[in-house]
Amino acid sequence: MEKLAFIELLDKILLSDDVVNAFHKTYKENNEFKENLLSILPEIELCKNQEQNNPWHKYNVLDHILHSVEEMNKQTKNLPADDRRLLSYAMFYHDTGKPACHIVREKDGKMIDSFFDHNIESEKIVDRTAKNLNFNQDEIDKLKMLVLKHDIFMGLRPYPTKSPFLRQLTFKVVKDEISDLDKVGDGLKLIKLMVLIGRSDNKAQNEQMTEESLKLIDNFEHIVNKIEEKRNDSEEERY
Repeated sequence: MEKLAFIELLDKILLSDDVVNAFHKTYKENNEFKENLLSILPEIELCKNQEQNNPWHKYNVLDHILHSVEEMNKQTKNLPADDRRLLSYAMFYHDTGKPACHIVREKDGKMIDSFFDHNIESEKIVDRTAKNLNFNQDEIDKLKMLVLKHDIFMGLRPYPTKSPFLRQLTFKVVKDEISDLDKVGDGLKLIKLMVLIGRSDNKAQNEQMTEESLKLIDNFEHIVNKIEEKRNDSEEERY
């Protein structure tokens, strides 16, 4: 299979309405597709074999990834094609670093799987491979940042906290995130994409655990919208 034909097929799968079934069917039945994919992303086979014995999850890593891509596509039907592709691949990449970070630990008297700093490992995978999937450097920089930050919502709470690992959701926190995203593009636009990523990730997890997380993402989006309104008002005043 020629490289271009492989990428076109992978794009078609990852931007479809039935990502999970389309991917598994093609991966199982099309050896050329599988060989091409694993030559670029050998982590996919590791993700396929990596279980997630953790209350937050109900799928293995690969199936969680594929369900998250599918959830993303539901949200992006009205976005430009380049943004849709970027976001689908952000979800495809976001947990690829998990197998390399896997540990088993005790929590609340039970042994669970954990994957600390997997976002950093996933970002490294983007950096190593995205050029082979026809992303230009500007897109790769954005993709790396989105993957690196995909778990920011886990570290936020709607109330004050003294934990060094958590932050209260405030206007300042959101503005700081926008400023950080400004390093690779339009921070305000990218923070809106981060909201879509957070929702897609949560909706591909155990729904019995994610109600509060999804509410927090809604509140985060509300703050983003308020910041955008203030920015637009300020620009209008200048004219």
